[in-house]
Amino acid sequence: QAHEAANRLHTVITLIELGQTERALEFATEELREAQSLTDQLTEAVHEPVLAALLLGKAAEANERGVELILAEDLDIPDAGVDGRDLVTIVGNLIDNAIDAAVASTGPRWVRFGAWADPDTEELLLQVEDSGAGIASPDVARVFDRGWSTKPGRNDTGGRGLGLALARQSAERHGGTIEIIASQPSEHTTGTGAVFLVRLPLPIPEPSPAPMRAAP
Repeated sequence: QAHEAANRLHTVITLIELGQTERALEFATEELREAQSLTDQLTEAVHEPVLAALLLGKAAEANERGVELILAEDLDIPDAGVDGRDLVTIVGNLIDNAIDAAVASTGPRWVRFGAWADPDTEELLLQVEDSGAGIASPDVARVFDRGWSTKPGRNDTGGRGLGLALARQSAERHGGTIEIIASQPSEHTTGTGAVFLVRLPLPIPEPSPAPMRAAP
């Protein structure tokens, strides 16, 4: 983010030095408008400030790597009673993997994040999909194994292959699950690569006490 901010600041300064003060003002104003729009969307839809901050950071990181982070229009993350650090672990690792997959693709590079509450199952659902090449069928059952990775290098339990394992561990700590609902582009998806779905139980309100009845 610091690298991207430095580039933009340098552009504004250079425009001023070239006498293009109006253009510099337009450029700076547009940057602020886009940043504020994303901030407003997140603060309205995400009731966990730590997670909102994470998504803002990931949007900047994705942009710097040439990937568009798309937030679903119906994004809605209520207070699920999940520790903010666990939400960061789950969402952060899923988005990191999705950005890596999108960067390696040859077509449009994007990652889409959606979240909503399902009142029927009383669950918070988080979905991350990307425009990458997907996951080969034989590997689908192994993606959450500690040490498994598609990145170049040997799969081991060192610095690789930990993200998805940690994400699953954090979800299961709260009685949730992570599953792959699409591993490769098909007619049943929006042309994406992998699609991960997280299910986290929502707090169930305590039942209201029965009203007191007067003695006959």
